[in-house]
Amino acid sequence: MNILVTGAAGALGRNLVENLKAIRDGKNRTRPNLHIDAIYEYDRNNTEEDLNRFCSDCDFIVHAAGVNRPKETAEFMEGNFVTLMTLVPDTIKFL
Repeated sequence: MNILVTGAAGALGRNLVENLKAIRDGKNRTRPNLHIDAIYEYDRNNTEEDLNRFCSDCDFIVHAAGVNRPKETAEFMEGNFVTLMTLVPDTIKFL
């Protein structure tokens, strides 16, 4: 399985990535049926091309990126909603 973690440089993402690496490398044996081939780490220092490449090769996405203390409402929308729409534009439906 190939896994993409967005927000990989943040507290949640960084710890998740380290745990996934431990599972992949056999150091954490709590998930014996989970076989991890690749872990893609995406954060604000990556490019949109990186995101496209990672998404095209991943089986599973953990979206841990986001803005939780914005100075402006627009920053919240850009950092959370727009990023999510970039990942799964055809999946999100509005009611």
